[in-house]
Amino acid sequence: MHEFVDQTFQPETTGEKILSIQASLNGFSFSIVCPKQKKLLYFKDISLKISNSNLLGRHFESLFTEETILQNSFEQIIPIYHSQNFTLVPEQFCHEQIDREITPLLFEENDQLSWIHNKINPIKAELIFALPASFKEALRKRWHLAQAIHPLQRLIGRDSETDYEHRLQLLFENNHFSLALYSHNTLKLINNFSFKHPNDVVYFILTVLRQFNISAKSVATSYAGNLQVHTGLEALLQKHFPQALPIKAGIAIPPFINEALITKNISLFL
Repeated sequence: MHEFVDQTFQPETTGEKILSIQASLNGFSFSIVCPKQKKLLYFKDISLKISNSNLLGRHFESLFTEETILQNSFEQIIPIYHSQNFTLVPEQFCHEQIDREITPLLFEENDQLSWIHNKINPIKAELIFALPASFKEALRKRWHLAQAIHPLQRLIGRDSETDYEHRLQLLFENNHFSLALYSHNTLKLINNFSFKHPNDVVYFILTVLRQFNISAKSVATSYAGNLQVHTGLEALLQKHFPQALPIKAGIAIPPFINEALITKNISLFL
């Protein structure tokens, strides 16, 4: 477990703060941020081994009970879940029943999953992704107005400081990663790949670049997520993609917080 508490943090004033909570089968992490100052006030990373996504709701209930700070009132609450089952739909084709129409064509039917819609305004589209039904119900019970988001919702369309014509965003979980490819600041592709070894990651990325006739040396690559679970993954990325760098936080982070923790939990800091 890792915990940070800013010396100026006052729990009784959380009504003016933003709570972001990230859930996965590896555990939970959450941050409390002052939106006016874009400053991190509280951060906690709790490692767990959750054997099945259907148990995520039960573990969240335990977390909510144990971490009393989560029971406070907040200006905004943002639950985040990195689902590997997602698709992007142009907004002109979106309607109330769209997920029931297209998800059976793309994914195996699973009545223990719910489908969530995230609007992505910069590209005029909606990201539809799968969320464990138990987790959705637990969120509704505790924070009935909180809308779960996919981390790609925060990344896609995010301003880039690079001058490169082509860029990649990579977001890792234990055994899968999401990829977003841009050319001339236009989103060309998003996809998710399952992998067992870091070499698989390089293979999938190079295959995507080859489809678009893009050289690995000419693409600005940014990455985040849980890279530490696979030894050598970060070094391999930097070897094959010379411009590869961790995605930067969008708020002020104390310098003594381990960079690997920031990279792992980047969705909390954008």
